[in-house]
Amino acid sequence: MNLEQVADELYALAPAAFTAARDEQAGQARASGDAGLAGEIRKLRRPTVSAWLVNVLAREDSGQVGDLLELGQSLREAQQALDGERLRELSAQRRQLVTALTQEVQRLAEHAGQAVSAQVEREVRDTLEAALADPGVADAVRSGRLTKPLSYAGLGAGIGIDDAVAVWSEPAARPPRQPAPSRPARKARTAPRDGHETKEAERARREAEAAEKAQREAEAAERNRQDAAEDVREAQAGLDEAEQEVTSAREKHQALQRRIDELERQLDQIQGESAQALRILRQAERLRDIAARALDGALRRLAKAEAKARQHQG
Repeated sequence: MNLEQVADELYALAPAAFTAARDEQAGQARASGDAGLAGEIRKLRRPTVSAWLVNVLAREDSGQVGDLLELGQSLREAQQALDGERLRELSAQRRQLVTALTQEVQRLAEHAGQAVSAQVEREVRDTLEAALADPGVADAVRSGRLTKPLSYAGLGAGIGIDDAVAVWSEPAARPPRQPAPSRPARKARTAPRDGHETKEAERARREAEAAEKAQREAEAAERNRQDAAEDVREAQAGLDEAEQEVTSAREKHQALQRRIDELERQLDQIQGESAQALRILRQAERLRDIAARALDGALRRLAKAEAKARQHQG
């Protein structure tokens, strides 16, 4: 497995899963004896949420992304030709396509369970707009390995294009890097004719090695700091969302509790009415029993009277 394959796997992951997966991949590379690959993997930076969403878009909907980048080329050609009518037509297509892709990003994020803030959506849109305007940004978007969003200010996307892509597949298409700040040149190693280093040369070599090691450690610390800062931002966003859920759940619980209190009050009232109805029922049953006994006595008396009447008539 090479660095490009590892990057493809890592930058397809959600930012929250990136750091652990990167460290695991680096550990596997080191365990297999490839310390160089392990070091390169360790340098891979965690993507922002907006960069990750653009990466997912480039992988999941490469057709529409390809249409967008082709449209950018057409726009640049129309601008060079000063073709106003063509520019108006292409600009309308640009708005429609960017809107469609932004909506697709929302869908992909929802499917992945990732919340999309207004800031993240704006960064996604800015990156897509920059890809329309700048071929370098178009290549960056096409790579699917963005680490941060990009924007276009009218004079190009700036010096950050190269740093915004974790690994470039085609070095020839890679935007030229800005020259890095020069470091103090190492002192040339000098050796006497007997082939052994002088004490001064050996000390200079050790100092240079120590400086390089310190630089690597500083870069690793900075990457860890950036990862931790992103963790804090995501954790804060998660906390804010959780607080909203708590507030919503509390309001719902309070509403249901008020409903329960009302139903309990109605139940008490109904139970009181039921008890009263039961008392009336018992009283009515007693009166019915009395009336039944009275009717039974009257029927017996009537039967006797009718019997006597028949005797006298006979």
